[in-house]
Amino acid sequence: MNEPIELLIQSEEGKNFLLAPTVGIFTCALEPGQLLVPGQSAGSLTTLGVARTVVVPAGCSGRIASERFERVYQPVGFGTRIYELEPISEGQSFETELASEAESSNLVLCSSHAGRFWHRPSPADDAFANEGDVVEDGSVIGLIEVMKTFTHVHYRATGGLPPRAKLLRFLAGDGAEIKNNAALIEVEPA
Repeated sequence: MNEPIELLIQSEEGKNFLLAPTVGIFTCALEPGQLLVPGQSAGSLTTLGVARTVVVPAGCSGRIASERFERVYQPVGFGTRIYELEPISEGQSFETELASEAESSNLVLCSSHAGRFWHRPSPADDAFANEGDVVEDGSVIGLIEVMKTFTHVHYRATGGLPPRAKLLRFLAGDGAEIKNNAALIEVEPA
């Protein structure tokens, strides 16, 4: 397995940017609004046919303020800006910010196990579900990958979730590493 590589940090006019550490093809970009902490997986960079996970460097955290690249596989050069980060609210830690985010809605679907969460069956395919879509009990909303084994993630009307719901937003980015019981999507009754 290839060792992860840290993104580079650039500060400019009070803003922090995470940059590509080398040339290659960047994929698995995280969603705008997602919180980042040191050591977190933030995508994948393939250079000379070798794919490596890129991680957030030590001493850097914040919320993604930039839009995702238009391409799923985005060519990047050394120092290409991958993410713009806005700081976490003053006086709050990542944990309190994440807790307040989770409390903003009681209607959150959580993962059944840890792995890598994918929104789509393959990079060339459309997502199983998109923000604004209505999902019903049993609808597939994504995949969880563990050791190259993929398991469908179904929307289930359990734990207070309605049988029909509108997908408000993804709480886990496409290709994000997730833990057991991690929040995946936020919904409201349809």
